[in-house]
Amino acid sequence: MKATRRLPRWLIVAVVVGVAAFLWIFTPWVTAGERAATAAGGLEDSSVHVDPGAPGLVDPQRAREVIGDRAIVVAIFDETPLDEYADETVPRLALCRDVAELVPTNLVVVFATEPEREYGSSYCEGPAFPDPTETDDDAAGFALSVVAAAEQSWQYRASDTDLTPELEEYVLTFDAEAAEAYGELPRRGPVDSVTDVSQLVLAFLGIVSATIAVFLLLRGLALVSFRRKVTAPKEAELGARLNRVADRVLHPEGEPNAEAAKEYVLAVRELGEPGGTARLDRVRRRLDRIEELL
Repeated sequence: MKATRRLPRWLIVAVVVGVAAFLWIFTPWVTAGERAATAAGGLEDSSVHVDPGAPGLVDPQRAREVIGDRAIVVAIFDETPLDEYADETVPRLALCRDVAELVPTNLVVVFATEPEREYGSSYCEGPAFPDPTETDDDAAGFALSVVAAAEQSWQYRASDTDLTPELEEYVLTFDAEAAEAYGELPRRGPVDSVTDVSQLVLAFLGIVSATIAVFLLLRGLALVSFRRKVTAPKEAELGARLNRVADRVLHPEGEPNAEAAKEYVLAVRELGEPGGTARLDRVRRRLDRIEELL
């Protein structure tokens, strides 16, 4: 039965380092926070995410109907205070921006409870709204104008027990403002554009390959350094032998020996070439042959 070969330790280390680098660089779900990540997951196939235990102040079905395929997504959280954002000036807006990072081509609405405050809403824009291929410096201004105009209308319709009219007025204002600003209605982009699987796979392979290449390079340099330490004394020894036989091969009063002279020239050439122990073995054999001939 053949013994199973174990993978080289350096290769295992290289892969581990590559995977760690991949996870550290290309995992926005972790850095965005658990609530934002959960919401983004719920927005993959719908314009509205609803937490279990949400207070029922927003009608999710009505929200979906009103929004359609517009570039607007809504995250309706439960009433648990956003204590993890307590250090932020506006905790609910900080959560909104975390969600927006994961749905970058959309305007985002979140309903949640800030510490020591009532349940309410915040609005923000994704970093790639409205066009994922371009940077729109006016996107923030557009988003603010939509909220400001919509608020003038929803203040007469929304109540402490029904916040759905906020979304209705927001969508109506969005349509009017977008038609003027963009000439058309920006449509909702896929959530997974932030973590495109093919891009992640390529990035993973690139990082691991680069890491392995670096390990191979370092390993090669280490081997070269080791070989030099090993071969340097042997080269010095063979050089001393060449000097000794040189007097006999090239002595003007000695009997000419063409074969010995040929071996001497080849030995000198090989000793000066780069290489490892195999090269030194060839030089040693030539020296042995020269000594036999003389």
